Amino acid sequence: MNKREFFDSIARDWEKENRIQKEQQKLKNLFNYLPLKKGDRILDVGCGTGRLIPLIREKIGKNFWVVELDFSEEMLKIARQKYDFDKIFFIQSDTQTLPLYERIFDAVICFALFPHIDEKVHALKEFHRVLKPGKTLYIAHTMSRAELNSFHSQVKGPVCSDFLPDDEEMRRLFSASGFKGLDITDRLSLYIARARA
Repeated sequence: MNKREFFDSIARDWEKENRIQKEQQKLKNLFNYLPLKKGDRILDVGCGTGRLIPLIREKIGKNFWVVELDFSEEMLKIARQKYDFDKIFFIQSDTQTLPLYERIFDAVICFALFPHIDEKVHALKEFHRVLKPGKTLYIAHTMSRAELNSFHSQVKGPVCSDFLPDDEEMRRLFSASGFKGLDITDRLSLYIARARA
């Protein structure tokens, strides 16, 4: 089973987990660290079943414009069923070659995805390409790096060795991709790495 098949197979369970109150509270806490503004254009990469959409909409307003991108057809199928707004665009793609124009987003949110990306520098360069100059990429998790890596090591299947790099490696990856000002918050139930294009 490859990663795409793995994520297709867990799409329904992923959606059920999103309905747990504790998980929703963790996401709300996470969004306190994402200073999105009204009218921002957002790329939610690795969007899964769209669990961030209500929180993005709350931050950037009802006339929001967001691209939900994931390589799992099953994840996107669930997201499309839940959200039918004019300015949400669902795209099935991986992170290696984003089918998007350059410099169009005010923020790229990469939630619960980064450890699963095999070619991290290539993906980061793509995120940099689609961001407007000076705008921000957020790598985000509702676990610390240690919690996340421990969790993944116990998962059966193709993600069991998908780990979040340490701070030194993250700095190397971001620097090699053209990002500036990397800042990392890593504590219990929260990980955010943010940098400017």
